[in-house]
Amino acid sequence: MSRSQGSRASSPASEGWIKATYALSLAAGESAESKAKTLAFEQTVELPPESVSEELVASVVGRVERLERGEGDRWLATLHFRSGLARGSFSQLMNLLYGNISLLSGVCLLEVEWPDDLLARFPGPRFGLEGLRDLCGVEARRPLTCAVSKPLGLSSRQLADLVGLLARAGIDIIKDDHSLVDQPTAPFRERVDLCQQAVEEANRSAGKSAVYFPSLGGRPRELLDNVGFLKERGCRGAVVIPFYLGLDTVAGLAAESDLALLAHPSGSGVLLDPEHGVAPGVYLGQVLRIAGCDAVIYPHAGGRFRMDEASASAIRSNLLGELGTLRPSAPAPGGSIETAALVEWLDIYGPDSVFVVGSSVARAEDPTAAAEELVSTVRDAFA
Repeated sequence: MSRSQGSRASSPASEGWIKATYALSLAAGESAESKAKTLAFEQTVELPPESVSEELVASVVGRVERLERGEGDRWLATLHFRSGLARGSFSQLMNLLYGNISLLSGVCLLEVEWPDDLLARFPGPRFGLEGLRDLCGVEARRPLTCAVSKPLGLSSRQLADLVGLLARAGIDIIKDDHSLVDQPTAPFRERVDLCQQAVEEANRSAGKSAVYFPSLGGRPRELLDNVGFLKERGCRGAVVIPFYLGLDTVAGLAAESDLALLAHPSGSGVLLDPEHGVAPGVYLGQVLRIAGCDAVIYPHAGGRFRMDEASASAIRSNLLGELGTLRPSAPAPGGSIETAALVEWLDIYGPDSVFVVGSSVARAEDPTAAAEELVSTVRDAFA
């Protein structure tokens, strides 16, 4: 059953309108019509309808364009919001799409269609998938390999030794574990200095082109200082946690730092509840790409974190698919990808991926052999 809530001669999405589809679960006494209308007013003017002038209703309030039954007891509500209400700010954009309604219950943001005028305000990835291949000196169309320097608690020297080992084995990207920032056992600048030196020495001695991505964080002034330090040391990229660092901060780094950004999904699990949250394909697949992340780590289906195949596929499709003029971001499946089962995952994810392997290398009796097996498996599969 479908109920149209208004029509126009041409598509609003092409005229500076954001088209957002929500799944609504109804509590006792709620109606789909009233809940959808609540979304339209709460996300814009944050006032009840009787308190809003006709002029503001026409120019500001979101429009409920479609309401229909979904699966089970859920309803699907499609709303249109004027893209100008978001300006060029992610805090405004996400507040418009999933702000106060996140404090209600039974509201999930399922899909977003982004108008070109909105996408033009955000530069998106500076490097993207192909740019990452260039950074790693990879000319073939094959997946990139990414291994993790871990665990938290090792000294800077121990982590640097591991980074050098992984670089000599032929790993393309060696990233800090996202928990490594500025701990007493491995202070940020000491660790970065030693690890970057280890990568450079390994590249010279073994003829490799590995790159090292430190984990980047801190308060605004500290963050800027750390970015400057990475550039001085020759680091070409960094790991960021957008959910905690902030989307506007990440977008600023993407636009101004010259660093390739590898996004870690830590924290975002609180958003990804299918009954009340933001669909993984929207947040991890579109929002982080628009924010400028060159690669996005996400839990692969079958790993130790809950992620179904449909969600993983939506993330990948949205990272690689057409999105205005933005470069594609590299899908980076992780979360217990075992080297022994890698051939199966290579067949599923294909050449346009970054395979993040952490624990299966870290816990191996011979980490060098495990890393070399990872490298040879990937390269042989796409030779």
